[in-house]
Amino acid sequence: MAWPWLAIAIGASTAVSFMGSLNTMQNMKAGAAWDKYHSNIRESYKVTQANIRASELLSEKRAAIGARGVIHDTGSTLMEKNAVLANLEDTVFWINKGAEMSLKDIDLKLAGLLQREAWEAGSSLLEGMGRSYTAYDRWSVGQNAPE
Repeated sequence: MAWPWLAIAIGASTAVSFMGSLNTMQNMKAGAAWDKYHSNIRESYKVTQANIRASELLSEKRAAIGARGVIHDTGSTLMEKNAVLANLEDTVFWINKGAEMSLKDIDLKLAGLLQREAWEAGSSLLEGMGRSYTAYDRWSVGQNAPE
């Protein structure tokens, strides 16, 4: 009795295709993790730069206050310092908000890509099973034919 090689080959091809889809989904997740990592690095860099700019601005303000001979952290000098710090807080808030939106965007894109890949893997698996069954069925009909 001969083996149904075509049905076995179609089944094996389907299994390899399905495993490839699983590997693709794993790679998509790893890519999204790297994108998140780089987004966090960019956020940290922007916050650091904002802190440096605020520090330099406060230093310039202190130097100007000293040159004017007024008392530091009272009256208008306190208002100037508070304005710089409020601007820094606002800048950091929007940097963090932008990073949060970037991370959510990455998650959304990943979910869409994974859903599409899962659909394609599932439909490929079903199609392969159907073709494998059809090939086996045709083989078995040929085996049972009267001679």
